[in-house]
Amino acid sequence: MTHPKVLVDIDGVPVSGLFFERLVSLTITDREGIRSDTLEMTFSDAAPHFASPRRGAVASVTIQSGAGGAFAGAYVIDRVDHKCLPYTITVSGHSADLRSEMKTQKSCHWDDTSVRDIVAEIAGQYGLDPKISDAVSGHVYPWIGQQDESDLNFLERVAKRHGALFTIKNGALLWLERGAGKTADGTSVPAAVIIPTSIVEGSCRVSEGDVDRFAKVKAFYQDRGNAKRRVVIVDCDPEADGEHVMRDPYSSEAEAQLAAEACASEMKRGLVQTSCAIVGRPALMAGQPLTYLGVRPGVDGREFITEMVKHFYTKSGGLRTSFEGRLKAE
Repeated sequence: MTHPKVLVDIDGVPVSGLFFERLVSLTITDREGIRSDTLEMTFSDAAPHFASPRRGAVASVTIQSGAGGAFAGAYVIDRVDHKCLPYTITVSGHSADLRSEMKTQKSCHWDDTSVRDIVAEIAGQYGLDPKISDAVSGHVYPWIGQQDESDLNFLERVAKRHGALFTIKNGALLWLERGAGKTADGTSVPAAVIIPTSIVEGSCRVSEGDVDRFAKVKAFYQDRGNAKRRVVIVDCDPEADGEHVMRDPYSSEAEAQLAAEACASEMKRGLVQTSCAIVGRPALMAGQPLTYLGVRPGVDGREFITEMVKHFYTKSGGLRTSFEGRLKAE
């Protein structure tokens, strides 16, 4: 493990002294998509007992490594657990970027509006900076509705149809091409390279499975002109049999085609997965590409996209980073 520098602010006030003397461990979990990123801090609460951060406080955490990499995030404390004999306090929080008002159900609709304009409009309602990829935002809906549904659920539903990754980070609403390892402007993000000397022994795993392998993906749409239900079929895995049928009906052939292609891409990515723990790398984030070098033939050079990254810090052991990911989209 590495020994980085950890900085913490509570409601904008830097902490020191007793806070770090009592700190046993600090864990940050960074996830792809809208699943809230989390913070967990555990403190020794031996007498004299420790006054922990209150619920509702905002904890800002920065982790700096000697190699120049860094992590920064802000979290709203939403749970404080006291354990007795021995005495400890565990403080948990969720990402401050996840707006609670985005969970409120509402109803509205759009006519002749592109995905880009819909996403930008919703981002503007919450003061978020929209960063939208052209590759997954060009489709124009003649009509699309949001009926008794939160903005979070609505955007996640539309993102799934178009193979988009929807997330909120650092005051920005990101709408990116899922599994591509690209920024909103289409620039490829350089892959993090994992070498054997950085891997915690026994933790590295690359698995390939046949679960959910299908030759075709089938999606249905309603042909309004002829009042008929029609089908779109997309090739998925040429080495598999059978077909995967998407349950949700779509309003047009173009929409069904996009949804079927996105589903096929995600299914192929899910056939190859990886997980690993490495010496602390605070700059590693969910959604980032990575590749192995010098590990073994058949593993080296394959590019993955991280879906979950966890940074675990203790004063005695320093920082360890673990991750889970799936194969990068073709």
